[in-house]
Amino acid sequence: MRRVLIAIAVCTLIATGALDAAAQCSISTLEVNGVTTLCAMGGDAWEWSGPGGFTSTDMCITAAAQGLYSLRVFDATAGTWSDPCTQQVGNAPPPPVCSITGADSVCAGSSVSWCGPAGNFGYSWVGPNAFAASTACVDLSSAGLYALTLTDLATGATSDPCVQTLRVVDCSAPHTSDVCPRPARWWAFGCSDQQPTLSADAFASVAAGVDARSAVWDYGGTAQGLCALVGRQRHATELSAAKRQYAALLANLTAAALGITDNNGQTIGLDPNRVIESVRGVPAGTTVGQWASATEQCMLGMSASTRRAERDNCRRIRRQAREIIAAAHSGACYGQMSSMADDDDDVGEPDATSATFSAGGSGPLAGGGGRMRWTLTRSDQVELSVVDITGRRIRHLVSGVFSAGTHEFTWDGRDDDGRAVHAGAYFVAGTIGGQRTSQRLFILR
Repeated sequence: MRRVLIAIAVCTLIATGALDAAAQCSISTLEVNGVTTLCAMGGDAWEWSGPGGFTSTDMCITAAAQGLYSLRVFDATAGTWSDPCTQQVGNAPPPPVCSITGADSVCAGSSVSWCGPAGNFGYSWVGPNAFAASTACVDLSSAGLYALTLTDLATGATSDPCVQTLRVVDCSAPHTSDVCPRPARWWAFGCSDQQPTLSADAFASVAAGVDARSAVWDYGGTAQGLCALVGRQRHATELSAAKRQYAALLANLTAAALGITDNNGQTIGLDPNRVIESVRGVPAGTTVGQWASATEQCMLGMSASTRRAERDNCRRIRRQAREIIAAAHSGACYGQMSSMADDDDDVGEPDATSATFSAGGSGPLAGGGGRMRWTLTRSDQVELSVVDITGRRIRHLVSGVFSAGTHEFTWDGRDDDGRAVHAGAYFVAGTIGGQRTSQRLFILR
């Protein structure tokens, strides 16, 4: 009886197909005594696929297993195959659960292996740069968003895509020998079109690194975003001033990790393993990296609140970041003093200082032998150099931690190479106990 019904159905379909010269993909269903028969509605040739690897080229098939059946129909007149159409037999099976295992970051120049779940699945991976794969595991080296879709080969059920982002990071050892940190004002110079302190590519690399290092901000890693952070603001808030100095410190850590050099060939940065010394409020033995981690957590918990505790925290972070940067450089860091001038933020009251500075005489320096002095109320860091009116460093004078009391030094009117400088105006510039200082001098020949 069942065979008779199937034959009748096939004859009906053939007649229908004759009326439809351009047969489209369509499936009819016939159930007899619990057995399901699927038939193509027209066409000249057929390609069936189904659960468990089922395939057939008959016009009608017996759907013995529950699952999703797919059909393509060939139109001999047009010489084309139709798009697939499908028919579910029985209850729709549950889709497989998609997941991706593997580290979400990889060192630049290396690859990482990601895998989907094991099982009787078909795998479909897609990702950046037209990446595609159909294996259970893939090796990846390009940053970006990847997606995996699973197909249960027994039932034909397809999962929702699962996604994971791969980050590519620089795993090279930080450059820590002879590195010179730079303050926020120097980094802001990198935004200048006239006299940038770094190449555009180097500055862009640092900007991306600063954004990636902190969740305090999210500016998309652009150079413009870093410029907005480190640029000096008039009447800045306590929080924005703290962010500015913190961003400058992270810029130095990033530059050291990348081996960035300025336009004079000097390597820029801070060693994260450097122990912080003589910075008020920083526990003994704290490294720069540890300070940055603690500051990150502190700033994430702050807002633009006017509460005294948060204002005090912002002032502390702003001051400590400036002092860490100022205290870490050495005499090898030429040009540092000119970039340190006027690097405070236009906000609140100035921090209490522990130092005074004065010229030792009452008139211009005549040929050399000029005496100058500074006084410290407590042991603190002192960095002084002679710069010309363009801000170029002429002579490094002193660098180090000095005890409380009055200290004198002289400048003999010569540059770092021992040559006598030209007559004119010069400045002794730098920091004494974290306080910026600048004293104008004259050389007469």
